[in-house]
Amino acid sequence: MTISAFDPIAAWQKMIQDWEAEINAWSGRLTESEQFSAVLGQTSKMIVVAQKAMTEQLEGLLQSLNLPSKTQVEALADRLDSIEDSIAQLRIALDKLANDGTPTPVKTEPRRTRVPANKARKD
Repeated sequence: MTISAFDPIAAWQKMIQDWEAEINAWSGRLTESEQFSAVLGQTSKMIVVAQKAMTEQLEGLLQSLNLPSKTQVEALADRLDSIEDSIAQLRIALDKLANDGTPTPVKTEPRRTRVPANKARKD
């Protein structure tokens, strides 16, 4: 007779494998049923209705506080983007008209008009 030593790692692995098999079998039986599909569908509908009601309530609250909603801020940002694009196009067109088609160089620094003290005092 050979006595084998107790291996806790193997026992743990077997327990985990049995547990996973049991959970997979249980969840498979659960998701195959028509009742599960019906409950899941109803739950999804209730979540959508609750989100819509929450959004409407929040918009009403923001309106009563005279604050913009997320959709209003997004619409305003889109309008500002289109206005900025229009202004940029107008600037380009004006530059072309003013310079007969040649763009104006962009000035990044102010002109230096002061003369340094050591160069100004040459007598």
